[in-house]
Amino acid sequence: MFSQDIVVVLRDWIILISNIMVRIKTKHIFLYVIGITLLIFGQRSFWEDFKVASKQKETAKKIADEALLASEKGFEVQTLEYDSIQKSWKNKATYFQTLHVGNVNFKALKRFNKTFVETNDDENASDSF
Repeated sequence: MFSQDIVVVLRDWIILISNIMVRIKTKHIFLYVIGITLLIFGQRSFWEDFKVASKQKETAKKIADEALLASEKGFEVQTLEYDSIQKSWKNKATYFQTLHVGNVNFKALKRFNKTFVETNDDENASDSF
């Protein structure tokens, strides 16, 4: 009984909506659709703002993904043990240490001295007489 009432109400709604749609002319529907599309697609600032917002979301997502990958990496843990006989700390893990060997003669680290040759020209003559 209850389901039959629902069917009757739905049937009445469908008939009402179909009568309204018949009354609206297709020309008006077409013009309404054109107006909506021009309203949405005709604003250049809307699309520029949309592109900027989508790029910002994309870069934020990329940064978040990189941060997630970086946070999932485990830390390197090394244990130091104290040798009481030699009274020093020992590290069993393989590691690299920088050694400073004193003055290293790298050409890139040298300062090049400029040599100036004095002449007796008017422009380059010194005041030392």
